[in-house]
Amino acid sequence: MVAIDAAFYPLIVTNRPTDSLYRQPPAGTDMGDVRLCPITDVRPGDWVLGEFERPLNPNRLNTLMQSVACFPALPAALNGYIALDGQSDVWHDGETVLIVPRECIPGDTYADRSGGYRPGDRVERTFIYDPMHDDDRDKVGKARPMIQRGTITSAEGDAFTVAWSGRWVNGRSEEVAMRLVDPAAVAHERAVYGFAVGDTVTTEGSHSTGVVLELWFHRWAGAPMARVYWPGSPWSNYCSYDFAPTSRYAHKIPENTYDITAHEVYPAPTG
Repeated sequence: MVAIDAAFYPLIVTNRPTDSLYRQPPAGTDMGDVRLCPITDVRPGDWVLGEFERPLNPNRLNTLMQSVACFPALPAALNGYIALDGQSDVWHDGETVLIVPRECIPGDTYADRSGGYRPGDRVERTFIYDPMHDDDRDKVGKARPMIQRGTITSAEGDAFTVAWSGRWVNGRSEEVAMRLVDPAAVAHERAVYGFAVGDTVTTEGSHSTGVVLELWFHRWAGAPMARVYWPGSPWSNYCSYDFAPTSRYAHKIPENTYDITAHEVYPAPTG
């Protein structure tokens, strides 16, 4: 075999993308803690660094591709796919993934709460939304992963209570995973859409308070859109949803006139 001397060239990075898909692991992360594992073994709060589009093969690790990085996982399974971010069912469940385990993330950044949550923690869960009716966003029979945000209102002994922002009423199955909300994800949503999931909003000339349930771009116009939940009033249990460009809404601090959250009690998290 002919040996060829290696040539080294200096590289100076002057700029890098700021989009959330190209973020760095939390400051202080030891990259020696990076692990390669089946995508089905990823847990809420593990940090995803990249994925490999085929089953694990230790003899071919030199071909590992880092095509998506970097975000904390909130996995949900649906029809042979894993939504690592809790919403996008684009990762096949036969793939492998590079992660930093949640136990190895520095505690002063995106903290781990696998040992228990604290009152005031902002959390989010993922679940499979199975629409019962066709609407501007969904079709009956086309389930998809969704996230919902809430706040821990109490944690006592082996249970905690969550006040979820808004309410999904159409065929929601049991949630698959829950984790702390990543502040960077909230900031990114507000920078792109003007709002984040879980924000309270109102419309011009209205005294009502709604909750943003999801955000997306209109498939043709490219305008940022929102699904907003409008709860019932103290004198009516009727609730409604609407779908409109985010330019129609304005931020609002909820008034203490009626409850815009759904309180649910859960056992303490394990493992």
